[in-house]
Amino acid sequence: MSPYKVVFYLFNAQSNCRILTFRNAKHIFVTHGESNKLASIKPIIRIYDYIVCAGDTGINRYLENNIFTKYDVQTHRIIKMGNTFIGDNIYKKTSINQDSYILYAPTWEGGVISEQYSSLSEDLYAFKVICNFAKENDIKNIVIQPHPNTGHRDKRYKKYLKDGIRFLKKNYLNVDLISTNSNNSPISRLFLQKYKDTYPIYRAFVDVSAMEIQLLDKDIPTNIFINDTKNAMVKNNILQDYYNTICIKNGSLECKTFLNIDKVKNLYLSYSFLELKDKTKSQRVDWLVDFVIKDKGE
Repeated sequence: MSPYKVVFYLFNAQSNCRILTFRNAKHIFVTHGESNKLASIKPIIRIYDYIVCAGDTGINRYLENNIFTKYDVQTHRIIKMGNTFIGDNIYKKTSINQDSYILYAPTWEGGVISEQYSSLSEDLYAFKVICNFAKENDIKNIVIQPHPNTGHRDKRYKKYLKDGIRFLKKNYLNVDLISTNSNNSPISRLFLQKYKDTYPIYRAFVDVSAMEIQLLDKDIPTNIFINDTKNAMVKNNILQDYYNTICIKNGSLECKTFLNIDKVKNLYLSYSFLELKDKTKSQRVDWLVDFVIKDKGE
């Protein structure tokens, strides 16, 4: 067996620090999705040997917040790996409204109030926006994928979700609830249906979360509910125009579409080495393991 080992980290935890003391291994932080949440720029990320991000925006997010330096980029301590680690889902784009779905994927309320990006609320604002869009575009089907941690810090958010589903049903909309949690919660038992292998999505509504980039990767038109919680969106003219267009805030019911989506996609998803683009995801992971082991002549 090779004396070298590679450890992947999907999130920051105190237990990670104990594993990091094992210096006969390469420690790679791959996170669990590309996100503009403040959790993406916590200084503790510096403790890992290598950091994977999805593209140039991920790198610039680190640089703007002084988490890493240009030297770290030049020496490939930060490695762009496109959609390899952004996560996947059961959705696909459709431009035909007939038999299509609107996706609503609210994030959870965060571990602390300062990281509360969820659009779930007592006034059911997000559900009203979605209901209005459905009626304007003659769409009858809604699929909802809540974050599995919804209600973990504040149980009211589970109630907001349940009340919102009831609101949609009262407005004669069909609702599928996609559970990403292994435990069968009361909400799931009440609303969960046997869902499809793939959902054709006409429009998606998300919060500041990793779902944004997953859907961008699949070219699914998306709007983002944004609140006053500080986020880590990168300062870039294209991205500024993008978010000014697609973000829904301040009680607005208007849902706009950004036309130059390929430019945004290229900013978020790219590769440090061109050879990676044509590899499968599993092949890229194998490549990454070989790269970090061989790096610096080891």
